[in-house]
Amino acid sequence: MARPTKSVKALSDYSQTKAEIAERAKNEEKLKAKGELTPPRWLNKRQKAIFKEIVAWLKESEMLAVNDTYILLKTAIAIERIEQIEKDINERGLIDIDATVLSLLRQYTSDFYRGCNELCLSPQSRAKLANAAMAKERAKPLEDIIKRANL
Repeated sequence: MARPTKSVKALSDYSQTKAEIAERAKNEEKLKAKGELTPPRWLNKRQKAIFKEIVAWLKESEMLAVNDTYILLKTAIAIERIEQIEKDINERGLIDIDATVLSLLRQYTSDFYRGCNELCLSPQSRAKLANAAMAKERAKPLEDIIKRANL
C-alpha cells in the first residue's frame, strides 16, 4: 500500500530533487486562499475556543488557509459535541445512554477523524492536490510533443 502524500514542508531534502520540492511548494501555495481564519459568530463559546486552538497549533506550520474554514468548523463542532456526549456518559453511566446518543458519538467521532485528516493535523490532502497540479503541468509538454508528432 502506498504511503500518504506529505506536504512539501514535511519532506526531507533527500526524498526529491530541489527542483521537484520547489515546484511542489509553488503548487501548494497556489492552492491556499489568503486571509485570516476566524470562527463565525454563531459558534458557541467552546467551539470558538477549539477553532482558535487548532488555528494556533497549526499557525507555525503555515499549512492552514482560509479555504480550510469549513472543515475546521466541522472539526471544532465535532470535538465540542464529543466532549458533551462523553461528559454525559461519565455523569449518567453508559447503561443509561440510549442508542441514538451512541450513534451520534460515532458520527461526531467520524467527523473528527475526517477533520484531522483534512486539516494539517494530517497534511496529506493539500499535498495530494499539489501533486495532482504538478502532474497536470508535467503532462502539458508531453501533450504538445504528441500533438506536433501527429501533424
